[in-house]
Amino acid sequence: TVSALPSSPMTQRSQLFRDSIADNLRLANPAATESQLWEVLTAAGLAEHVKAMPGRLEARLGEAGQGLSGGQSRRLALARFLLTDKPLWLLDEVTEGLDGETARDVLARLFASAEGRTVVVITHNRREAEFADRIVVLKEGCQFDECQSGTPEYGVVLNTLRPD
Repeated sequence: TVSALPSSPMTQRSQLFRDSIADNLRLANPAATESQLWEVLTAAGLAEHVKAMPGRLEARLGEAGQGLSGGQSRRLALARFLLTDKPLWLLDEVTEGLDGETARDVLARLFASAEGRTVVVITHNRREAEFADRIVVLKEGCQFDECQSGTPEYGVVLNTLRPD
């Protein structure tokens, strides 16, 4: 029997729409309460910024998240992702385009919320792979190497990945 876990993807390019902060978040969970929206905004490190915006949750974004910085847009995408509450997370280059400090903060917040979930990270970045318990290296679409955290090979593989 073949089965699959319900999953949520988060890619390097999450689309934000010309709409309110709340409506952009509710794309992931239309039934989300205001309390849940603030909870995920807090987890994503964006709540204080949204509280300072005129209209707060009803503040309107421009096309593609205009009105937010790149890091703030990424945090809003993270907050939306956290509303999905699926057991399998697929993360594809989620910190691409972010400075190192913002990227590490976003990753720490993501993984702090990942307890009890299976997380698959697709990356060329060392900072993303450092959170992995196990690294599988693919070459030409096939498994090429595999290593566990805490082994000497793990550090060797991490050092082959792109630094900040």
